Amino acid sequence: MVYGYEGGWSVHLPDALWAYRTSPRSATGFSPYSLVYGSDAISPVEITIPTTRVSAVNDLEWERKSCSDWHLQDLEALDEKRAEAERRTTLYHKNVAQAYNRTVKPRSFKQGDLVLKVVEHVRRQVSGPSKFAPQWEVAQALLLLS
Repeated sequence: MVYGYEGGWSVHLPDALWAYRTSPRSATGFSPYSLVYGSDAISPVEITIPTTRVSAVNDLEWERKSCSDWHLQDLEALDEKRAEAERRTTLYHKNVAQAYNRTVKPRSFKQGDLVLKVVEHVRRQVSGPSKFAPQWEVAQALLLLS
């Protein structure tokens, strides 16, 4: 859906950032918020309409000692969470690499085959003669024998 906000996007930015930071990532299985602070965030909607998680906490007696104990338990579990997130990220990257490698077709070239070669100004990352200048040129494959 596309809405015509006409410059009013900044009003919705905090909500979008909150949603982004508190949503679990597929690579880690955790939200960035929980990896930083050690516990899941309580959304403003959960305060207005209490969920089971919020109701359970509200029913308990709020004491400084018990709150600090819960916070310490969350912080102690944080290193384990981060290690699990790192393990999941490694596994995710491995799976992505395997999926990519299945689509790649190996090519072999012989001396003199025509190939596409990056133009010099693109390779050096400088602006070209014009924006319509080609970024590739046809060249013959030169195999280096070592």
